[in-house]
Amino acid sequence: MKKLCSITIAALHLLTADASVLQTDASQQLTSQLVMKGNVRATLAPPSPLIFKNTSPGKAIKPGTELRILPVGDSITYGFLSNQDGGDGNGYRLRLRENLSNDTVVFAGTITSPVGNMTDGYFAAWNGKTIQYIENNVGPSLDQRPNIILLHAGTNDMNPDSSISTEGNDPVAASRRLGSLIDKMIDSCPDAVILVAMIIGTCRVDQAPQTEMFQSLVPGVVMPRFQAGKHVLPVDFSTFALSNLRDCIHPTNPGYQLLGHYWYDFVAQIPQDWITEPVGDDPKRQDSFAMHLGTNTPLLMLLVSLFVLLHM
Repeated sequence: MKKLCSITIAALHLLTADASVLQTDASQQLTSQLVMKGNVRATLAPPSPLIFKNTSPGKAIKPGTELRILPVGDSITYGFLSNQDGGDGNGYRLRLRENLSNDTVVFAGTITSPVGNMTDGYFAAWNGKTIQYIENNVGPSLDQRPNIILLHAGTNDMNPDSSISTEGNDPVAASRRLGSLIDKMIDSCPDAVILVAMIIGTCRVDQAPQTEMFQSLVPGVVMPRFQAGKHVLPVDFSTFALSNLRDCIHPTNPGYQLLGHYWYDFVAQIPQDWITEPVGDDPKRQDSFAMHLGTNTPLLMLLVSLFVLLHM
């Protein structure tokens, strides 16, 4: 029996000697999924969701390569309520940038928050909107050719209020819409890495069951794209504690900081050779003050009133 086991082990070594398994920081999550043999790539298994590893801030992700990051989603990506109770209004983006301190980071996107204090806190996210709305409106942001896309979408699709979940709150149907959104991203940015969130949970009892089912469907949505050779991976936010939510949906200020750390941790697990130099020039941005003025109607009205008073 011992001799048979030895022969079996030796045979396995011989069979695998000419295969080069891709080695990355995400190897434990992508174990035995991609194998190169000659010029042929075989996908051996569906991608396991990346799990939170609490990577220390400051790890260099891809030295010498710009990270042009596009955050995509709804109010959680927007940073809704992150300016309350002394918050900075930046959602998770400032923490993500700080954690990526040893990389060159440029945020892509056509939207910015009027309450945030970042000069470049751009994104593609809309408060209270569904996956379908995001797909219909994300195009101009994708045209900026990010090389990393952080997608957290589906929270509003699970809402029992039909005025919010405008396409219905069936998790299976929502997962199909998620797949369509991912395909749009792949078509527009074929060189980008797309991280797809198994979204943050909720403590709303009338929304939690649908949310949990939707979370469980995300890896299956990603699998056929991954098996087709696309650089798309599911990332698991289901471990994000509900105690970090202020209203059972949106993170508290510390919760947004933790959310940024989650995204950083997942970015740190991307296979390094997947990240390539972004296509084209960085997005053209207007002056920071002018940008905030143009998106902050109360401030604009105040300045106009002061101008009128000074010239009466």
